[in-house]
Amino acid sequence: MSGSMSNSLVLVNTKQDPKGLKNVKLSTQTKSKLFTSNGTKNSPLTSDAQQSLLQLGFRINEKLIGTGSYAKVKRCIRELDNKEFAVKIIDRDKAPSDFVSKFLPRELDIIRMLDHPNIVKVAHILQTKSLTLIVMEYAPSGDLLDYINKNTRLQETMAKRMFRELCDAIYYIHFRNICHRDLKCENLLLDQHLRIKLADFGFSRYCVEPAPSENNRKSVIEKKILSRTFCGSAAYAAPEILRGQEYNPKLYDIWSAGCILYIMIYSKMPFDDSDMKKMIEAQMSKGGLRLGSEGSTEAQDLILRMLQPEVTQRWPIELIQKHPWFGKQTTTDKQTTSSSASYVGTINRVQDNGGGSGNTHQIQKRQAPPVYA
Repeated sequence: MSGSMSNSLVLVNTKQDPKGLKNVKLSTQTKSKLFTSNGTKNSPLTSDAQQSLLQLGFRINEKLIGTGSYAKVKRCIRELDNKEFAVKIIDRDKAPSDFVSKFLPRELDIIRMLDHPNIVKVAHILQTKSLTLIVMEYAPSGDLLDYINKNTRLQETMAKRMFRELCDAIYYIHFRNICHRDLKCENLLLDQHLRIKLADFGFSRYCVEPAPSENNRKSVIEKKILSRTFCGSAAYAAPEILRGQEYNPKLYDIWSAGCILYIMIYSKMPFDDSDMKKMIEAQMSKGGLRLGSEGSTEAQDLILRMLQPEVTQRWPIELIQKHPWFGKQTTTDKQTTSSSASYVGTINRVQDNGGGSGNTHQIQKRQAPPVYA
């Protein structure tokens, strides 16, 4: 999206234009009075955002869903059908220059093409003079970490269903050579039926690029890209990343997903991230990962396949989806039926058996550092 934005709003409707090839410019000279849903005037930042959204038929709800140093997420309502959405408002004037010039465009390029039931859907991407607004699907049940903290532990049947949904989303992006690179419970949102919705592609990138063939310079082949710079959250990071090595970003996603599965089963972090040196030692040690009795044998085996410190032995998503855990009914499973309606909200309360971070009842949110790669 290029060109002057001083007096215009640049809009990309991802439904009509999934590849973002067409920009529709709309005049911002509207005479609408800018009020929130409760009748109070907005701040200049929110007023600019709301004026842009009003032209699409949305009104902003003042309640914050999330906030950061240069971005905030609010609820908005589509007036046509009163449907709730979320809008991420990014103030580019406050954001780092590298983020604005490189990483934000890459994120927008990726998210506008994604269309999967377990990935948060983007409805509109708008650009004003200083703001980027991303109107997206609203997940009313919060994120997975808050849900686990509130309920203590998922029953394994529910964990299996949720993790299968996450794996489906990972397979979808990996098949398209896109890597997320910040998989964590905080980025797994839940809809009204507690279905997984993968969100926040701020660290995502393509993991292949076109390259000339040695035999024919005019032909194009795929060249795998290794990442070099640390990004994401340390508690979910694979050992090769923490050690500053080049890494395969797809297998980084697998390690992070393994951490998520561990948290689903045991309600605690697999490794204590308060000391990075000790954390790496635990990751590399055979006895560093403790598996309690809460999880089935099949679940423990899958966790070990994913939290494999030797990269060449870590399973790709295609093998993970075929693991027996997904197809075999465990002892815990037999206590409930397989329909999603029967196990939504079914929780087992357990006590800490040790291992991991030792923080069973409240897992702290992990913030990704302001490093982009």
